[in-house]
Amino acid sequence: VGNIYMLCRGKKGKTAQERLNVIFQEDLYEQIRTTNYLALKKVIPIIGDVLEPNLGMSDDDVDTILKNVNIFIHSAATIRFDEHLKLALKLNVGAVVQMVELARKTKNLESFVHVSTAYSNCDRTNIEEICYDMGTKDPLKLLELTEWLDDDTMANMTKTLVGDRPNTYCLTKALAESYLFKHATDLPLAIFRPSIIGASWKEPFSGWIDNYNGPSGIFVAIGKGVLRILEGDIHKVADIIPIDYCVNMIMCIAWYTRVIKPKVQTPLIYHCTSGEKKPFTWLEIGQIVLDIFQNKMPYNQVFRRPNVNFTQNKFELLYWKIVSHYIPAYIADSIFIMLGKKTRMLYVYDKIHKASETFTFFITKEWRVGTISYLFSLFPPSLSLSLTILLLTFDFIQWTNSNGNMLYNELCQTDKEMFDFNVNNVNWNEYYPAYLSGMLTRFMNKNRYP
Repeated sequence: VGNIYMLCRGKKGKTAQERLNVIFQEDLYEQIRTTNYLALKKVIPIIGDVLEPNLGMSDDDVDTILKNVNIFIHSAATIRFDEHLKLALKLNVGAVVQMVELARKTKNLESFVHVSTAYSNCDRTNIEEICYDMGTKDPLKLLELTEWLDDDTMANMTKTLVGDRPNTYCLTKALAESYLFKHATDLPLAIFRPSIIGASWKEPFSGWIDNYNGPSGIFVAIGKGVLRILEGDIHKVADIIPIDYCVNMIMCIAWYTRVIKPKVQTPLIYHCTSGEKKPFTWLEIGQIVLDIFQNKMPYNQVFRRPNVNFTQNKFELLYWKIVSHYIPAYIADSIFIMLGKKTRMLYVYDKIHKASETFTFFITKEWRVGTISYLFSLFPPSLSLSLTILLLTFDFIQWTNSNGNMLYNELCQTDKEMFDFNVNNVNWNEYYPAYLSGMLTRFMNKNRYP
C-alpha cells in the first residue's frame, strides 16, 4: 500500500488533519503505533464534504486522487434511521453519484467497493445477492427533487416513497445500489451488504466500539436501568456482525474485484450476515446483558436496577411504558423540581422511545439464509404459494450469501487467518461480554471486563 487517502472535513473547530491525529491516539491504533508507527503516515486526509459540489475537494486534491488512487471504498453515509428524506438522498445517493464520477476519471482504477446494507431490500422475503429494480423510483430524478422541493414537501412524500421499508436509510441505500447498476457497471464495481454492525471480535482487540448506533444504545439504556420494555420478539435471531469482520471482508472484496475484473460482466454483491450460520437470539443476548449489568459490571448512578422485557402486544407495550417508564419519570422529575433542579427524565424517555421505535423492525423479524430454499425443495410447486403465506406469517426473510462463501473459499489459509470473516469462528458467549465491556470502557471510563 502506497498511501490511503481519506476524505474528511473539519469539525468542532478542528481541521481534518487535527481530527485524524486525535483518532490515531485512540486505543484502536495502540498496536500499530507501537509496532509500525510510520504506517500511520500513509493515511493522508483529503479535505472535502460529500454534500458539496466536486465532493468539496480542491483541484490539487482531485488531481492527486486521479493520479494515485487505484481502489475506492465508499462508506460515507448517514446511518440515522429517521433522517429527513432530503438529507438522506443527498448523503446516501448524491455522494455515490459524485464518487462514481470521480472514480471514472481515475487513471488506474482497479476496484470500486460500495458499502450498502443487507436491509436495503428488507421489504422482500427472499433477498438474493442481486440488485433489485426500484420501479418508478429513479434515483437521479429523486435526487433532482431535493434541489427545488422544500423540506415539508419532501417530508410529505416520505411515507409513499419508503413503502414497506422501515425508514429512509434502507430506501436510500437501495436507490444508491440502483444507481450503481444503471450507471456504473463499466467500473470494476462490487457492493458490500452488512447486517447490523456491532463491536469488534478480535481486531485490534475484542469489544472495540465507538458509538451508540444500533444495539449499542439499547444496551446502554438497559444497563442504566432506564429502558425496561421493548417491542420485539425475544425468540428472533439477532443478525449482528462484528466490525472487524466487515473490514476484513471489504479488503478481500477490493482484492477479488481486481482479480475477476476481466471475467465478469455483472458486478458482484456480497452479503455479510450472521444469523444463518451462527444464530443467536435476542433472548440469549438479553440474558448476557442483564448478567453483566446486574452482577458482574454494573454501571454507576443507574436510574433503576437493570431489567428488560420484550412484547409484541401493543396494549401490553403501552401498559409497561406507563408503569415502568412514565410513572418513574414523573416521580423523578417531581423530585428534581422540589430540589430546584432542571427536569430531565421525561425528555430522556422521549428520546429513548424514539430511538427504540426505529429499531423495532429489526427485533420483530429475523433473516435466515437457505432456510426457505430448503423448505421449498421439500414440497411440490403446487404447494409453494401456501408455504410462502405460512412463512410470511412467521416473519422469515431469506438472504442468500453464496458470493461471500465463494470469496472466503478463494482465500489461501494465511489470508483466511489474517482477513477472517467466517462468522462460524465467533463465540457469541464471549463476544457479547466483551462488547458490553468495550462500551463501559469507551463511554463510562471503567476497566475492561476480563
